[in-house]
Amino acid sequence: MILVIGDKRYIGRHFKTIEDHFGDELEYMAEYEPNQLVSMSPDLVIVPDEHWCELGNIVSFCNENGILTLQMMDGILEWRRTWDYTREGKIIGDGPNPLNQPAFADKIACLGFKDFRILESWGNFGKCEITGMPRLKHIMNIRNDFSHLSQKKNRILVSTAKTPAFTEKQVEKTIRSLTDLKEYFSERNDIEIIWRITGDYSKLIGVENSLNDLTGKEIHEIIQQVDAVITTPSTTILEAMTLKVPVATLDYHNQPHYFETAWSISAQTHIDETVNELMNPTATKLEYLDFLYKEQLYTLEDPNSRLIRLIEEMIKFRGRKHELPQSILDNSYLGTLALKSDLNVYYPGLDWVDKMDLKKLKLELSAARGTIKELENKNGKLQKRLNSIPFYKFLKSAKNRFK
Repeated sequence: MILVIGDKRYIGRHFKTIEDHFGDELEYMAEYEPNQLVSMSPDLVIVPDEHWCELGNIVSFCNENGILTLQMMDGILEWRRTWDYTREGKIIGDGPNPLNQPAFADKIACLGFKDFRILESWGNFGKCEITGMPRLKHIMNIRNDFSHLSQKKNRILVSTAKTPAFTEKQVEKTIRSLTDLKEYFSERNDIEIIWRITGDYSKLIGVENSLNDLTGKEIHEIIQQVDAVITTPSTTILEAMTLKVPVATLDYHNQPHYFETAWSISAQTHIDETVNELMNPTATKLEYLDFLYKEQLYTLEDPNSRLIRLIEEMIKFRGRKHELPQSILDNSYLGTLALKSDLNVYYPGLDWVDKMDLKKLKLELSAARGTIKELENKNGKLQKRLNSIPFYKFLKSAKNRFK
């Protein structure tokens, strides 16, 4: 039996893949009852997080009793959530509790190469397994390129995470960022805005909210009907990337981003330029967006199959978790993801770019000529400076006569 810790009403969509596969072998446990958990004797315990103290305690209790555990996060790593660990805006205990540094669970299901590296750097070597995100599988092949952007819809989706702020100060900054967007778009009659923001934020800034469900299905349909997305740090970044829609991160907190995109808005002064770029994105930024997508979300295999394979392999080590291997799935493809470098698109004025056998030589020649030009410019400036020195020309002439 596989036991998922959490109320199915709130976390069920995240575990739909394994629920469909394992059927009655999978159960949910809404209450945090360690003793009851042990009496159920599960083959594997899955937690959606270790953020709350109760979840961390459950995993620790499983460790003490030799029960295998898997952490399967419902969303992306986020800087403020990691380092401003609060509950309903209040610090727990004497201060922030280290989150996943290291994790208590035996294994962590990672979305891609990026969070794999980050989590390993926090002391989780041998625990991280790259699975991708199964709940995005049904939209992964809807679009394979950005050609749809040529058909303008003149719509932008403005979205927030379920919890876009964790402290009172962060709430104030988040409201300020959304208000600035509202004021800006009130002057842009050429763009329709779809607001999909959580909690009371729509009332606080005075906009009509289109958030009707939290299943994830609705937002996928909305993203396909817009030209661009602006969102606070959230999984919506990956959803927009998957559907090949330009996406900007709205973050007045100006913190590092564990999951990145090609555009960001961290101040009011960034809004106009970023919006105009989102509506008319350059080929270079679209390619970089695609690079980030493949770096941050594993797409080389079916994420459902990888997750199920990870679970089935873990269960084989029931009763001997000390023998659990450092790597169950093939995580070997951690090399650099190369950009396409389509020079015909980037530099249409170069007539030799289609001759691939000459590309390297031409690039080297271009660099060499540029260097020569720079040296010529520097030499000319130095000559002018020398000629401006008193008696320089006289001394130079005297030297030549002496020779």
